Amino acid sequence: MADRKDRNIQWYPGHMARSTRQIKEQLSRVDLLVEVADARLPISSRNPLLSKLSQNKEHLLLLSHADLADPAVTEDWLSFYIQKEKLRALALCLNSASDLVRLRKELDKYHQPLLEAAQNRGRQARPLRILVGGVPNTGKSTLVNALIGKRSAPVESRPGVTRSIRWLRVGTEFELLDSPGLLETKISSDQAAFALAASGAIKDDILPLEDLAFRLFREIYRHYPAELAERYNLKFDAPADLEDFAGFYNIYLEAARHKGCILSGGRIDTERFARMLLADFRSGKIARISLERPS
Repeated sequence: MADRKDRNIQWYPGHMARSTRQIKEQLSRVDLLVEVADARLPISSRNPLLSKLSQNKEHLLLLSHADLADPAVTEDWLSFYIQKEKLRALALCLNSASDLVRLRKELDKYHQPLLEAAQNRGRQARPLRILVGGVPNTGKSTLVNALIGKRSAPVESRPGVTRSIRWLRVGTEFELLDSPGLLETKISSDQAAFALAASGAIKDDILPLEDLAFRLFREIYRHYPAELAERYNLKFDAPADLEDFAGFYNIYLEAARHKGCILSGGRIDTERFARMLLADFRSGKIARISLERPS
């Protein structure tokens, strides 16, 4: 099993280019950018375009899927962004009521100056206008639906569901500019391509499925060997050599065998196990796993 490197992936559907233009046209109306990134991959799941767009705007980074990420690593990321990058950041689970209360309180902090300015001028305060942005499948639509309190944006666990931008009203407090997931024009980093594919931010057919799963298996073993062993009924008598691809691939096949991924004649169904492994990672069945750490 080869460990492919130096990939240069281009994936920029027409709706992304169109939405980027539309966002730029609406930017003058925006008070705050709420950027949604994946807590498991806080580098690869950020699009530099959003930071460029927000240079003259307030910027709040939300690390979603915090319930699936390693909590200790997530705390390191929050410290990195808040202390070193001077960027306000929250880690949260978008399906948690208490986390949404925390988010609303944070948004109120941005709204308060507008309320005070309107009061001083004897005017009626307008809603806080928020651009919700991020790469595909980070939870933007889930966030929008949670804030509105009803199903307004399609929510599916596959990238590219939201196809156009639109303004949505949240009572008298907020107006949300919902946007499709925006990837970089070219994903030139091998690490970014791997992390985005493993999390489901780009479609599974962008990278060879079994290569992706084997690399993910190795990466999980690197930081979470005990959890990997427990999930797939493995025993490591000694630390495995991650650079011994052939030897480690035999461990991968053993995990597939233990999970019953066997074809007629006793052959291992590697495609079935690849899909199983990716699903286990994405749903948190192996452990709370982070694929990226602050340097």
